[in-house]
Amino acid sequence: MASASSKRLGGRSARVKTVVFDAVEALLRDRPGETPSIPEIAERSGVNKTSLYRRWGDIRTLLAEVAVDRLVREEPIPTAASVRENLTAWTTAIARTVGDQHSLSLLRIMTMAPEAPSKEADIMKTPLGRRLAELHAMLELGRQRGELVPTVGDVIEIVLSPLYMHALFLGPIQDPDSTARLVDRLFLLARLEADATLGAASGRDEPAA
Repeated sequence: MASASSKRLGGRSARVKTVVFDAVEALLRDRPGETPSIPEIAERSGVNKTSLYRRWGDIRTLLAEVAVDRLVREEPIPTAASVRENLTAWTTAIARTVGDQHSLSLLRIMTMAPEAPSKEADIMKTPLGRRLAELHAMLELGRQRGELVPTVGDVIEIVLSPLYMHALFLGPIQDPDSTARLVDRLFLLARLEADATLGAASGRDEPAA
């Protein structure tokens, strides 16, 4: 627990968050497949349950934040290479980790998260918004370099959804490296959409007969 806590330093608010998140993960390890309650988390963390309700509102929001926090720490989105290389490395890393029991427990927790609001600005305020912001920042860096860049929505639909659906319903992915084909499909779609947009723009520029 101490090693996890040392990665998340800060003021009192950050320390409270650390002990609460560590308590949640400890309870999940102790009782795989069971959802801990706010009172249990309060007892394990030493933080008053009233404070937990005031800060997170309900157990679903708290658990979703724990799940996203772990994803951000243990599966960071690469930024050093091209967008395509970054997405391929990230996809392979996800495929390697989603098969273990603890990761699956956290993934199932994320499916319990409160329904995301329809407005994008509001979605970014949800626990998953932190992950989407990371993804958006990586794609934007590539766009600024002039690379062919897919949309965040296409990454979710074509790459992330199949990975997580497989883990939840079919079990561990046997060949994580094979998931690079999802990125290939993503960029094929991005190229087709870019060509279609360019073609439509060229058509509008042609003089009328």
